[in-house]
Formats: sequence, structure tokens, C-alpha cells
Amino acid sequence: MTPHPAPDNDDLAAPGQAAWVSEGVAGTSNHRWLPVVLPPLIALLTLGLTSLYWQSEEKNTRTKREQNFEVAADQIAYNLKDRMATYEVVLRGVKGYFEGSERIDREEFQAYVSALQLQATRPGLQGVSLILQFPGKALAAHLEDMRQRGFDQYAVRPPGEREWLAPITHIEPLEGPNLKALGLDVLTIPPAKEALDRARDTGALALSGRLTLMQNGAPGLVMYMPLYRADADNGTVEGRRQGLAGWVSAPFLMEDVINGMSREFDADIGLQITDSTPGAGAASSGTGPGDAGAGALLFSNLKTPAQGAGAPALQARRELELGGRRWTLHMAPLPGFAQRFQDDGHHPVALLGTVLSLILAWFTWLLATGRERAVALARDMTAELRATRDDLESTLSAIPDLLFELGLDGCIHHYRSARSGELAVPPEMFLGRLLRDVVPPEAAAGCHAALQAAHQTGYSSGHQFRLELGGVAHWFELSIARKERAAPGDEPRFIALSRDITERKQAEARSHQLAYFDALTGLPNRRMLLDRMEHALANALKAAQVGAVLYIDLDNFKQINDARGHTVGDMLLMQVAQRLTQLQRPGDTVARLGGDEFVVLVHNVASDMESAGRAALLVAEEMRAALEAPYTIDTHLYSTTGSIGITLFPKRGEGVEDLLREADTAMYRAKDLGRNRIRFYEAAMQADVQERLALEQDLKKAQTLGQLAAFVQNQVDAAGNVVGGELLMRWDHPVRGNVPPSRFIPIAEASGLILRMGDWMIQQACETLARLQVAGQALSLSVNVSERQFRQDDFVERVRHILAHTGANPAHLILEVTESLLIEDLDDTIARMTEIVGLGVRFSIDDFGTGYSSLAYLKRLPLYELKIDKSFVDDTPDDPNDTAIVQSIISVARHLNLRVVAEGVETRAQADFLVESQCECLQGYLFGRPEPLAAWVGRLESRASG
Repeated sequence: MTPHPAPDNDDLAAPGQAAWVSEGVAGTSNHRWLPVVLPPLIALLTLGLTSLYWQSEEKNTRTKREQNFEVAADQIAYNLKDRMATYEVVLRGVKGYFEGSERIDREEFQAYVSALQLQATRPGLQGVSLILQFPGKALAAHLEDMRQRGFDQYAVRPPGEREWLAPITHIEPLEGPNLKALGLDVLTIPPAKEALDRARDTGALALSGRLTLMQNGAPGLVMYMPLYRADADNGTVEGRRQGLAGWVSAPFLMEDVINGMSREFDADIGLQITDSTPGAGAASSGTGPGDAGAGALLFSNLKTPAQGAGAPALQARRELELGGRRWTLHMAPLPGFAQRFQDDGHHPVALLGTVLSLILAWFTWLLATGRERAVALARDMTAELRATRDDLESTLSAIPDLLFELGLDGCIHHYRSARSGELAVPPEMFLGRLLRDVVPPEAAAGCHAALQAAHQTGYSSGHQFRLELGGVAHWFELSIARKERAAPGDEPRFIALSRDITERKQAEARSHQLAYFDALTGLPNRRMLLDRMEHALANALKAAQVGAVLYIDLDNFKQINDARGHTVGDMLLMQVAQRLTQLQRPGDTVARLGGDEFVVLVHNVASDMESAGRAALLVAEEMRAALEAPYTIDTHLYSTTGSIGITLFPKRGEGVEDLLREADTAMYRAKDLGRNRIRFYEAAMQADVQERLALEQDLKKAQTLGQLAAFVQNQVDAAGNVVGGELLMRWDHPVRGNVPPSRFIPIAEASGLILRMGDWMIQQACETLARLQVAGQALSLSVNVSERQFRQDDFVERVRHILAHTGANPAHLILEVTESLLIEDLDDTIARMTEIVGLGVRFSIDDFGTGYSSLAYLKRLPLYELKIDKSFVDDTPDDPNDTAIVQSIISVARHLNLRVVAEGVETRAQADFLVESQCECLQGYLFGRPEPLAAWVGRLESRASG
């Protein structure tokens, strides 16, 4: 059909319209069969697809339920076997404890078992007991021995003469129901005897059948582990029988075990446990679904399983071999399990599919019978589209901004603008070019980001970019919207609107400059300072960092301003601003409040108030010195100084106005003291910071001037013989006198001087050891190592170098570390200690028990000794609490094969108590005060030569 130049002319359009309508009527008569055949076919097809979907979802639901049930059953079996393995580990630990001790005291046995925390870590376990076997003729001697241990009412039960007896002699916790089991001859209980004999003959763990526990009369189970004498031949059955000394046992209630593991089991899975070992007994009554077979029922919480309608019942069976017995686990889902997988979501979908199938058939019928309506509708829509097009054309012509049509790659395909004549470049120059070729590189990335955002979300607005047009900078704001694709697979297109906002940006910049910056110096004004102080205060509270506010007022500025005029005064203020700005750190703020007052906001000075005060004082001193230098203005020199007040933050309940007031108050104190001074708002901090700063400066020179000296304090054995010593640092200041270590060591730590001082002490120790080796004195020397020194990357190499350089025997060098070092990055600490121990050096934990004491890390660290802190030794043996602590530390160290050194021994009573408690090494004023290292070594060398 030929297009017409004037489509709105009714006379020209009528012939074409008539031909089109007649053609549509003829087509309709040729396809009258469609309304009869096509709708039913579509209905059958869609209903069939809906049925297939419903059947598939039903199958998926059943499969998911079965898979989850099998996984839960495997997890229950695994966790139960793992819990039994933990009980076996407990028995093996007690067995090792028995075999490593000549005699088991009740107190030691109680301390060992209490440390295991059985009720908290292994619920269900009634306790741990020790069973000794001896002939019946030795009963009297056994009773006498037990009564000497404090069990006056102890007796072997049941009474009667037997060839062999096997009573429970130790049980922990020894309280409550466990007291009933003490003295019970377990050989008189048939299920227990069978397990005892099996453990004796195999040498391995043996689990009993179900029996009645003496503690509470409830049915339970007992694990047995055989104990053999040291001379026993464990290679044969006969040898094991002859060498048997007894057993360690652990009774437990199966119901308590399962309840204790409830968090590890799926709460919606029922469990039945049966002892299916041959001869275990008849099947328990009341077994759940799926009969577990013959055996003794140990536990069951099975209920009637809840399944979906018509679904087969789920069940699982697992067998565990534990201690020579076979357990059969039968599991079935409880009602809650089926409800978790009762997914009925596909039923509404199937119903919806059925409804949609019928609607689609109806819609098909409408299409097949409505071609005539479509023809009329198309005619009406064509007219509406023409009207809409004309309206849109007029609307677009009224928009003053530049519109582009873009591709996803940024290519410009079309443009439109009513103000295109005002552009420096004709818009036609943009067609076919990419955005990155039109806008500068710094703006291209943002434009492409806005284009991607519009691609993902449909719309992007507010992106601003700068463009040079005709040598003049212009700002534009870009808004991009995604066009709907005409057909699937078409390249996405976008409409971009670019608006010139140059005047708005210039006005915003002028307003921001006037609102937040000082007009004379360009520094932030009071308004911006308060805003930044709010952020700094919030960040300091959040990051646990200390900041500082420095309030600076120029001295005698008014005289210069009045005598030389405001012009000279303004130029002086600008130079002051330049000097302060040059000294500020990145992130800090220098602001002018007005007149000759300036404020410096310093972030993150330190993590504590003491260090922050020292650091802030150094910053203020640097600024005070910079302000003191002469100023050159119009070839004339002018002098002025600054009085500086300092306050630190954060403080409890103080805001930014409070901080400014405190710093201002401190500044006026500085002026009152004679100007050109620095004062803290906190008077006590001012004195302490200045004192620490002076002490740090003196400490830096102390080693060079020979003021630091190494002292040593004797360490003696139980007989009082000197076996070594601990090196201690002393500082003899010519003016301050003897400065105590508690005063200068923290300063050395904070300033980093401890690194050089620590290396010097290790050097002194190694040189001394080398001299003692030549003199034939095999003594050890202990040296304290700080955490900062230990964490150095090259610390291991430093120790290796000193040992090689001095030729000292590394086995005689002991490095003392504190417990606080062990809690940070324990794995790295262990690795570094292991590397140093590889050199032959040994480690000691200083002040053990005063820090983060934990038996967990003792077994992992390569340690040689523990040092009991003086605070525990002071009140021994009179104070029962300190006495118990000291004895416990010695007992733990003895079982871990660690040497024990007691510090602060000052009385003979303390020394006698420690020796009686088997403490190997003593140190304190009773055996000598610290003395110069040279004198100590000289005395030992003289003794060796004499």
C-alpha cells in the first residue's frame, strides 16, 4: 500500500481503508474453524503441563524429606560414637595418670578429676573411679590402708570370703550418690564382671551390658579400662592376667547422655538404642516402628511417626561397635520432622495453572472471533498515536536542556535541544561519538557509572561533571533513563538529559566559602571547627583513641596592630596561618576563631591519656617554636610569640564547647605565667607529662653515660646451694639517685627504648654465662623479655647472634615472659618460642598465677619453668588460701615436668614450707639481695679457683 503525504486527509485515506476492511472480512470467513478447534487444544495442552508440574513437585518433596532424614540419622550415629570416644579419652588420661604415679592420693586424684569438669564438658558421666584388684587374703591390709587415708567407715561390699576382690577405692566427685559406690566389689556384679574380664584379657576399653548403678539404682552402663603393673608382660593374654593391677571406670546414664547431646541431634528424629550384642537379653518391650530385634533396650524416645498422606514411613538403622559391644540405633521421624517438609506451595500453583489454562482458552476464543474488533481498535489507536506524537513533539521542543539518546557503550545516536545554538560546539559534532571522546577523562568514568546504574535500575540522576567549552569551565548535571526495548534482543538504549548548572555551582561554592572559612586566612572558621570537633569526638569514643585541642593566642599582637595598622596585622596573621598549616599532620585541622586566636585539632594522638599528653606537648612545643621566629613584612621584621593551652579528649560527658572552654582556660593560664608558655587544662597531667618527658630524655642518655647497670639475685636449691640467678636492671642517676624499675621500665616500654636495653641485658647474661663456663660453674641466668621486645621481627636472629658471638651455652639461658604476652596471637607466640627453644634456650613464665592463668596453654607452650609470684609467697604458710594456691601450682608443674621457682622468699618459715612442698628453686632476700653482676661473678670465679 502506497504511503500518502497527508495521512490526516479523509478523502485520500478512504479507498485504502475500504480495501483493508474488505480483506479482513474475507480472511475471517476462511478461518471459521479456528474458534471451534484451537481453544480446546490449548486448554488440553496447558492442563497437561500443569499436571506434569504437580507430579514433579510431589516427587521432589518426598526425595528432599528422605535425604534430610538420612543425613540426620548419620549425624546422630556419628555424634553418639564421638561422645563415647570422649569418655574413652577421659579413662585413658586417668590410666596414664595412674601409671605415672607411684601412689594415688585422694587429694591428687580429686584435683586431677576436678580439672576435667566432667559435668560441664561431658554430661551424663556420673564420675570417674579407680578399682584395685587384690587377693581375698589381703583384705585386712587393704582396709587398714584405706582407713589411714581418712576413710574410717570404709568396707568392702558385699561381705564374704572370695578368692579375688575388686572394690572401688577412689571415685570422683566423692559426694552425694557416689559415696554409695565406694568399696563396692564390682566382681560380684555379673554384667560388670564380664566387661572387667574382657578388658583385662584384651588390654582395651570394655563396655558393660545394662546394669543397675549403685549411685541411684537406675539402669546404666559402665566403661572399664585395665591397669597393669609396670613389670607386666602385656604381649600375651596370660601376661596381662598376671600383671593386672585394676581398672579405671566411668559409669553413665544413657538418658543423661542423650539429653546432654540434645543440641547435637535433630530434635525431630526419634531414637531407640538397643544393646544387640549376642546374649545381651530379650528385646525390650515397646519398640518403635521397625523392630530393632533381640537385645536389651538402652534408650528410646520413639513415637508414632507423622508422614504425609500415602507416603511410606521413614526409618533408619545404624550399628555401632563400642568397647566390645554392638549397639543398634533405630531412628524414625517425629511429627515435627514431617511438618518441616510439608510444602504445599505447588498445590496453589497447580490450581492457578488450571485457572490460567481455562482463561487462555477463553482468550484464544476471543482472539479467533475478534479480528473485526481489532481492525476497528487499530484505526482508533492510530489516530490517538498521531495525537500523542504531536503533543510529545511540542513538549520536547519546550525543554531547554540538551537530550541525547545513548547506547550502553556510551555511543551518541540522537540529540535534541531547543538551545543547541548556545553550545560552543554544534550538537551534530557529537553524533556517532562515544562519551569518553566528548567529556574529559576525569568525568567520563562518572558518566559511564551513571549509565551502568541506569542500565541496572532503570534510572540514574544527579551525576555532575565539569566540561571546558570555549575555554570556559561549565558544570552539567546528568540524568539518564533506560528506554524499553522495541523487541527482544535489541541493544539497550538510554535517554540522557544534560542540564547546565554552572551558575548554581558557583553560588554554592561562594556560600560554602563564606559559611565555613575565614575570609582573611582561608582557614576553617569556628563553624567548621565545631563540626570537625563533633566528628573527632565521636571517632575518638568509637576507636578508643585520645585527641587534643590546642588553643593559640598571639602575644602582644594588639600593639603591632595598633602601631602599624590593620594591613600589617592582617599580613602577620596570614603568615601565622601559613606556619601553623605547614606543621599540621594529615587529617588534623588548623582554624582561626577570630582576631589573633587560632585552634589546632589533633586526631588520634595516642591510645591512653598519659601518652597523649606527652605527644600533645611535643606538638605544642614545635608550634610555639615556629611562632617565635621573626616575621618579615615589607622589609621590616616583627616579633610575636604564642601562648598555648591544651586539653585532651574524650572525657566523660564533655562536648565540643566544653573542650574549647578548657583549652581557652589553659591558654590564659599560660599567659598568666608570663606568655610564650604551654599549659594543660589538667594541672596534675601537666606536671606528670613534663616529668615523664624529662625522665625519657634522661633515660635515652643513661646507657651511653654508663648509668644503667646489671644486678643479679641468687636462686638456690632446696639445700641452699646457688644454682643460678636472675638479672635485674638498675639505674643510678647523678641527680635523681636510684630510679626504681617500676618507674623507668614503663617509660622505656612506651618510648621503644626497651628494645635496646633488652638486647643489652641478654648480651650481659650471655657474656656472664661464657665466663662461668670457663670457671667451671654450670649455673643458669634468667633475663626478663618484654612483650615489645619479643614481638620484634628479628628477635630470634638477635638471640642467635648473641649466643654465637659470646659462645654461651644456650641451655643455661632462661628467658622470662609474662602471661599477658601469651593471650595475643597465641599461635604466633608458640611458633616463635619453639624456634628459640630450637636454639637450646629455655623459657619461664614470670609471676605465674597473677595474669591470665590457664592450664590450656601450658600443655601447648615449650616451657621449662614456672615462677610463683611474690604475692602468693608472702602469706605462706599462715594463709590457707595462698598455701593452697602455691601447692596447686607446684602440683600442676610437677605433672607437666616443669621446674618451679618461688620469688620473694624472706623468712625461714616460707623456705621450709616451699621445700616441704617440693619446690625445686627459691629466690628472695633470705638468700641474698640483688648485687652488681661483676661482684657476683667475681665471687663465683674466686670460689671455683680456690
